[in-house]
Amino acid sequence: MPALLAALPADEREAGSLIGQVGPVAGGLKAYLLEHFNALRDFYLDAAERHLLVVLWWD
Repeated sequence: MPALLAALPADEREAGSLIGQVGPVAGGLKAYLLEHFNALRDFYLDAAERHLLVVLWWD
């Protein structure tokens, strides 16, 4: 994640256009991405500690 965040342009609009962002993000794009990455990582860590499986399904 640090490499991804470092690779994003400093300009918020330019960085947003690279990831398909439509409007502004409160608190900044990098903080938003980091918050969601950490939440997802914590979810998978908790599942692993509980010996649970995570199933992904898409059509």
